[in-house]
Amino acid sequence: MNVVMLEQHYRHLQHLEAAINACALSVTIDAAGIVTAVNTQVIAALQQSSDSLIGQPLTSILRPADAAQWLKIWTTLLAGHPVQEQCCFLNNENSPLWLEAGISPLLSEAGAMEHCILIGIDITSRKLAEVKREQNEIYYSQVLENLPLGLQQFSPEGISMDMNSRQREIWGDAHPFFTKKDYKWLQDPFYRLNGLADMFEEALTTGKTIKREILLSYREKRNENITRLYPVYFEATIFPLTDLQRNRVNLFLILDDITEKKLSELSLQKSERLLDNIIENLPIGYIQFDNFGFIRRINQTQRFFFNSPYPAVRQPFNVMNDELSTMFELDKLFIQALEQNKSLRVEKRIDFSQDKRWTTVGREVYLDLTVFPVIEPVDKEMIVVALVNDITDKKMQELENRKNQEFLQQTGSIGKIGGWEMDIDSQQVRWTDQSYYIHDCPVDTEITLDKAIAFYTPEARETLEALMQQCMDTGKPFDAQLTILSAKKQLKKVRSIGQPGYVDGRLVRMYGVIQDITEQLEIKDALTRNTELMRLFFDTIDMGYAAMEKNGNVNFLNRKAEKMIGHPVAMGSNIFEEFPRLSGTVFYARLQECILQQTSQSFGIYFPGVDKWYDFLLTPMRDGGISVFMRDITDSRKMQKELRKANDQLSNLNKNLTNQNKQLEDFAHITSHNLRAPIANLKALMQMHNEAVAQQERDLYLGMVHEVIKKIDETLNDLVEVVQIRKDLNVEKEKLLFSERLQKVRDVLLVDIETTNIQITYDFDAEPVIEYPRVYLDSILQNFITNAIRYRSSERTPSVHLQTWKENENIILSVEDNGVGIDMERFGNKLFGFRKTFHKNKDAKGIGLFITKTQVEAMGGSIRAESHPGEGTKFIITFRSE
Repeated sequence: MNVVMLEQHYRHLQHLEAAINACALSVTIDAAGIVTAVNTQVIAALQQSSDSLIGQPLTSILRPADAAQWLKIWTTLLAGHPVQEQCCFLNNENSPLWLEAGISPLLSEAGAMEHCILIGIDITSRKLAEVKREQNEIYYSQVLENLPLGLQQFSPEGISMDMNSRQREIWGDAHPFFTKKDYKWLQDPFYRLNGLADMFEEALTTGKTIKREILLSYREKRNENITRLYPVYFEATIFPLTDLQRNRVNLFLILDDITEKKLSELSLQKSERLLDNIIENLPIGYIQFDNFGFIRRINQTQRFFFNSPYPAVRQPFNVMNDELSTMFELDKLFIQALEQNKSLRVEKRIDFSQDKRWTTVGREVYLDLTVFPVIEPVDKEMIVVALVNDITDKKMQELENRKNQEFLQQTGSIGKIGGWEMDIDSQQVRWTDQSYYIHDCPVDTEITLDKAIAFYTPEARETLEALMQQCMDTGKPFDAQLTILSAKKQLKKVRSIGQPGYVDGRLVRMYGVIQDITEQLEIKDALTRNTELMRLFFDTIDMGYAAMEKNGNVNFLNRKAEKMIGHPVAMGSNIFEEFPRLSGTVFYARLQECILQQTSQSFGIYFPGVDKWYDFLLTPMRDGGISVFMRDITDSRKMQKELRKANDQLSNLNKNLTNQNKQLEDFAHITSHNLRAPIANLKALMQMHNEAVAQQERDLYLGMVHEVIKKIDETLNDLVEVVQIRKDLNVEKEKLLFSERLQKVRDVLLVDIETTNIQITYDFDAEPVIEYPRVYLDSILQNFITNAIRYRSSERTPSVHLQTWKENENIILSVEDNGVGIDMERFGNKLFGFRKTFHKNKDAKGIGLFITKTQVEAMGGSIRAESHPGEGTKFIITFRSE
């Protein structure tokens, strides 16, 4: 290397050293770690002179913050390898000094390190910022990780990028976020339904923070063997983060569990609704006033009671100035409840007929009013509640009870019925006024058990004492007819009834009634005598007789009636129980008509079990009872039945004869009409044959005679078929399906149907079945299908539609085609005639519709047609119900 190159190299090194000294720290260190040289940057950084630094161990003036890192670096240098790392040193003030250091060893010829040069750029500010940022990231990461809220980061496409532990806990380990790769939660139907997906899309679109309450999932709670599902509510917040270009780079979801709060709100709402529902459906009226007296609320019971309109249409009402309220002092009651701050309960009689502005009750009512003040919990205002109970019926019942008590006293006096009561311990007896009257004693007379029993005759007294003792010992009530000798020495028959009275299972009293039945027994004796006389009278008549009450209880029955019933009948028993064959007959209905209309009812009943006919006559009696007259008309009924049967046979025979005569007349008419012309033609041809000279002419006439004879033969065969139909009135019927018989006809006419391409449709759903002769129904259907084919229009595809329905208990069949149609004005009266044709169709014979009409009418039915030329024809057949 020449001198010039050396000088250039030296100058280059000087420039490099100057550049290093200008921006970097430079320290030279020997193999023992002693500083041998430093530049001005080191002196400035450590704020010490070069003399105090040179000769010192490097680790004493720049202590490595990470001793292990420095040991590793020094070992690498000793091995002769350069090092480039970020190192942190501590100065004398323990302040950190971060260097982006490059350390190069200078080796001897033997390869050992003699010196090394550390050149470092001070990156303390940047590094401290990075460390602080890392510390902040760690800090905030710990904060976010330990938040009590769920936090989750999404990409704008909805891909989950990260979440904290609370969010993982919310989703659960089994959630598709953790179990399914490429899970697209925005398409999940559940999150679309609960609105979470919509929130994400709204935040992504608008860039706004979206916050809503959502039902996120359901939680299982198990109690013994029962598992219940509970809703889990969260407050969801979704907000986007943008980059410097305002592009949305991430979206965050925050979930806060508000289940307890939400359930509390729902429970509170439910409680409020329940309270409102309870108030609205209270069985008593509820009126709420504000502290000024204006009505705030009325429940439905009160609205119904007052017949008051709903609040939206109700006129304003103030209890303090309303005329009706002040008239009945309801305003004072309101003020008293407010001033005294206590509940008040009063009964009020109010005449609502004097007010028509806010109630339409229109009558006098009794009200049980409970009025009390309440502090409204939200507004803290005093309100007044009035509970209104309509006790009008109760009050009326009390008045009615008083009237009943008076009525019972009057009834007891009329019926001569008195009450009595005896105290078991004191043997004291208490009588009602009527009991004193029965015994002919003054009302204020003191009565004891001995005095009461002393009125009875010796025999009756013994019986009464035994009955009373049995009642006390066993609790068995008694009812006996006894004799007393009154205070006025009059013998009276009384009915004494008694029963025990217990308190907590202990007999404390005996009570009952006593009735003077002297007159009743006398009347009963007279009635018994009259009954015997009536029995002698009614037993002499040749019909059953019974006298009974409206409920069917028998008061009298003669022997003839008992014989017709079949056994003796006790008086007081019920005729429907004793004569059970009456159940299910018209007897009960006619009995009610007799009672309600008070008119006699005459009717007959057939009893199939015994093959008997009875005639009944029910007649109302003045005392409210019913007289029943019964007569066995079985023999006369049977004679009438035989006579009716004979009449029916004669009627049928006459009907058959009439029908046969009609058939003969029709046959004669058809025969004379349809055979007269052919026979005349035949006579003319025979005459022309006889007069002909040439043999060829004679053969021609003979051929024409043959054709005429053939036509006469066809006509005779058709007439024979018609006569046979009219004659065979008892042809066998069977249940037939219209669809099956139509298919049979289609099979028979298969070639014609295929050739003409006729479209056959039907609707037999309304009436699918008919009871009819099979041969007739097949013939009818075949004739109609054949007609539709034969008289089809060349202008359109032929079709025919069949339909059935029911009308007046008869089955109706309609058959409608789209053929050439018929001019009904010209040919309507001849449509169903014998050998009548109305078209130039070469196949038309005029016999099909005539046969069809004959078959339908032979079974009691009818047929008619509706048609217009060129528009098709509709036939309507009525099959008579049997």
